[in-house]
Amino acid sequence: MLDFPNSPTLGQLFTSGALTWRWDGTKWVAATLQTGLFFPNKLVNPFMEIDQANEGATMSVNGNYVVDGVRSNFNAGTVVAQRSTDAPAGYANSIITTQTVVGTIAAGTLNYLQQTLEADDLQDTRFGTANAQTLSLAFWAKASVAGTYCGALRNNAGTRSFVFNFTLVANTWTLVTQVIPGETTGTWATSGNAATALLTISMAIGSTYQTATVGAWTTTNSLASTTISNTMATTLNATFQLGPWGLWVAPAVQPLLRTSIQAELTRCQRYYEKSYDIGTAPGTAAGTSSAGLVLWGITVNNITTASNIQPYKVTKRANPTITMYSGTTGASGKVRDAINNTDVTPSVALGGLNQFSFFVNPSTAGININIQSQWTADARL
Repeated sequence: MLDFPNSPTLGQLFTSGALTWRWDGTKWVAATLQTGLFFPNKLVNPFMEIDQANEGATMSVNGNYVVDGVRSNFNAGTVVAQRSTDAPAGYANSIITTQTVVGTIAAGTLNYLQQTLEADDLQDTRFGTANAQTLSLAFWAKASVAGTYCGALRNNAGTRSFVFNFTLVANTWTLVTQVIPGETTGTWATSGNAATALLTISMAIGSTYQTATVGAWTTTNSLASTTISNTMATTLNATFQLGPWGLWVAPAVQPLLRTSIQAELTRCQRYYEKSYDIGTAPGTAAGTSSAGLVLWGITVNNITTASNIQPYKVTKRANPTITMYSGTTGASGKVRDAINNTDVTPSVALGGLNQFSFFVNPSTAGININIQSQWTADARL
């Protein structure tokens, strides 16, 4: 006889021998997990804990990254978003979006959260071939407005889409699961550093990007079904939250298992790295009290130009965009000439995937130069 746990939480797993069950809110159901095997989570920063660019600050979200790995696109009304500590039981973080100004639902309306996957990370899917593998997806979601919402997996070419519906009860965390059959046709890059697939969770989508086909692959660029409620964008102060999530090459949904914070930070730094300490947002006027500050000096007679090479902690996906900040004022596009106590503009030269170099003309030629700066390197998809 099986002794199931008392007072289970939604989504809780219980394993006995080779069998696993999941609590769906009312009963235990067979989860058919692949025990004894390891299926790595394809999603970067799946627990929403790393937010290098914003460090939890509220931001305007259209086209920006809310946390590492998760980008937003909202063009109906005004939406702000941030990392939140309101999360499902057992987890620490989620993303929360708030509709601060309502919009109208036009054909081109796009209100969604998305992670873009790199081709090398999808080699084992074999998508676009006869050997395409099944994917499984799980994520936690909560909305202040009950209704039908949608998820989608698309190729980067916009010619293949798999759309599914999910229903949320107001203000209730819900674990959503979906099995996605392997797609044998279409263009799918499965090697290299380019974008290959887009995983999207949609709150409001216009007719241009809707499909009547649910739960099957289509030859369209669709993000939602024709039955999406779309009330998120038309309700003032409506909120939508995306919690921990996972995408696996596996025939059934897998447990959301957390790796170490250092392992996840390293994955994130392939796409975005900063010299600032974790917990300090880029552009902060932290002065010399901030660890991570780049300090360097040269003593040469009557110096007029100086240069330095800055290595990265992690090899980048592609040549990144470098932004430098004054080590004293936090001003973007500047470094601090500490000898003359003023900000000056550096010239940045990319040095490949492992380092960059920059050149500085101090404000006054002299014997000594002392430069203080911070920087970010952005190679996100």
